[in-house]
Amino acid sequence: MKLFNKNKIVALSAFSLLLTSAFFTQVAVANTNSPGIDTKQQNQKDRILQGVDSGELTGKEAWRLGKQQGKIYHKEQRFKSDDQFTRRERAVIHRDLLKSSKSIYVQKHDRQVQGANSPGIRNPGINHRQFNQARRIGQGIRSGELTRGEAFRLGHQQKRINHQKRRLKADGTFTKRERIRIHKHQNRASKNIYRKKHNARTR
Repeated sequence: MKLFNKNKIVALSAFSLLLTSAFFTQVAVANTNSPGIDTKQQNQKDRILQGVDSGELTGKEAWRLGKQQGKIYHKEQRFKSDDQFTRRERAVIHRDLLKSSKSIYVQKHDRQVQGANSPGIRNPGINHRQFNQARRIGQGIRSGELTRGEAFRLGHQQKRINHQKRRLKADGTFTKRERIRIHKHQNRASKNIYRKKHNARTR
């Protein structure tokens, strides 16, 4: 159970950092739109997180896939750094995303799995809410509803919740009382995201 717990924490922690860094990357290149690429990236992150929750992906597999996604983000940032995103550069990113999509499929359908049925540790509801909140922050950045400062503070709040979740699960269990505590923190974070996205400040 401890190994499973460690794998799940490593996978979700890595992905939480990936999401945050990706959102701030998009702030820096707001003048270069790429909705098709953004959609593919979002779908691939969804597939990896689903694989972590279902147990189809081990911690190491999710970590490697997350690193692959990060490399694509960094390459995209480099292409967009001159405020241009050419047709050729877009084709390169689409090709990289095709490779990463195949990698996700292969890793999710191999014989390596987590202890998906280990008692007391799975929390797909909390993980799903955490991912949705990160996605709402990213959407707020892209739409201009969130300033960079607001997004940074909201992202920091998400990291504090993730840190507390890891601490509560460190003994290999995740009790009902502990789950309720995390849900309360997520409720407050959700309200903060709503308030920041609907205040008078815009980018």
